[in-house]
Amino acid sequence: KAENHLWIGGETASLYDTKQITERDEAVIIPVMISIIALLLLVYLRSIVAMIYLIVTVVLSFFSALGAGWILLHFGMGAPAIQGAIPLYAFVFLVALGEDYNIFMVSEIWKNKKKQNHLESVKNGVIQTGSVITSAGLILAGTFAVLGTLPIQVLVQFGIVTAIGVLLDTFIVRPLLVPAITVVLGRFAFWPGKLWKEEKQLQKEDTL
Repeated sequence: KAENHLWIGGETASLYDTKQITERDEAVIIPVMISIIALLLLVYLRSIVAMIYLIVTVVLSFFSALGAGWILLHFGMGAPAIQGAIPLYAFVFLVALGEDYNIFMVSEIWKNKKKQNHLESVKNGVIQTGSVITSAGLILAGTFAVLGTLPIQVLVQFGIVTAIGVLLDTFIVRPLLVPAITVVLGRFAFWPGKLWKEEKQLQKEDTL
């Protein structure tokens, strides 16, 4: 008996297939990426607490960029929605970039902590890395913003969302949010690494 096959074509079918593929990729790529970054942060910083809040801050930055990007694209440019694959592309880039900036700054804070008190180490870490990260962020954001001038919708959306994310990370997450969390947590920002143990020992000696 001959089998009958039904083929469906057109834009609707194409969009459906793209949506299915994107959802499948998101279910694999996002957890794997977060796990790898978490492992690298844990190995480099020796701090579970720092690993957690550094990942959380860049993920929050990504969602903020996605929301701000949609507002600009929808109300400013008339786009009905952000195309399906854009969030995944932007997530991969912004999370990787955000952690790169975070590691650069936090490594300076960890280094300063060996010879300065907690507040001074955070303040000087931000100052020492500020100009480099700000310059790099501005250049990168400008580069992606240029994509917003192109006639290809997917590139426009990716460029705008990514540029907003880079600016948020450069001017809010890195100089304000991460240092503030580090200061509030105090020595627990280093838990359970060597710096936390040294700080705990110093506090014990001070109480004697």
